Order: sequence, then structure tokens, then C-alpha cells
Amino acid sequence: MSSLVDRRDTRRIIVGPEFGISFTLKGHGYRDVRITNLSTGGCFALVGTRDARLFERCAVLENLILTHPNLPKASIMATVSYVLGGHPGLDPLETVGIGIQFLSMDDAAQEALDAWVDAATASQQIG
Repeated sequence: MSSLVDRRDTRRIIVGPEFGISFTLKGHGYRDVRITNLSTGGCFALVGTRDARLFERCAVLENLILTHPNLPKASIMATVSYVLGGHPGLDPLETVGIGIQFLSMDDAAQEALDAWVDAATASQQIG
């Protein structure tokens, strides 16, 4: 099996503030969490530093939903790949970056996400 770095989808699409996710982590519900980029295999999210301790590497995010209206609404199982910021001893940040890897979603949702990323990639190359 390849490492997470090897598996990272290079077709990451930079997204605006209207893109977000909702999920459950360790019994805590998170709604309207801002994401800054999205690919067919994951996304990068911003969470408040007060919750950063819960987002350790390999933590499982259950029932992750992409909240943008143009994206599939199927439940996704995901995991935390990495955490940027929020380390003890450093100046406190307002938010911490979380790399999220999608582990599984139904086939229809995966196909819809693939199509959206393909279309977004094509429009970025034109623009």
C-alpha cells in the first residue's frame, strides 16, 4: 500500500468560503467547518484551536458531509491525515489546519465528486 503522501490527489481545487463540511468526531458534532481545498480523495479544513486536541492524526471523522449545494450529499468516512498548527509552546493560532483523507463513500457519490473535480480542474485551466 502506498503512503498517504503518495496517494494524495494532485487535482486539489482551491475553494471559496461557501464550501464546508459537517461531521462527527469522538461524539462531538461539527457543522459548517470551512474547507480551503477539495479533491476526490480528501480536503483541507480549518477548525478552532479550542478543539484542536481532538484532531489527532488517524482520528476518524464519521458521517462527513460536503455542504456545498453542487457536491454530493452522501455520508463519507474519513480520517485526519495531518494537523498544521496548534502545537504546544507556539504562539496560539485562531485556527488549525486539518488534512482529511476520504476513506469510503458510496459509488454514486464518488462518481459525482470525480465529475465535479474534473469540471473544476478544466475551468481552472481555462481561466
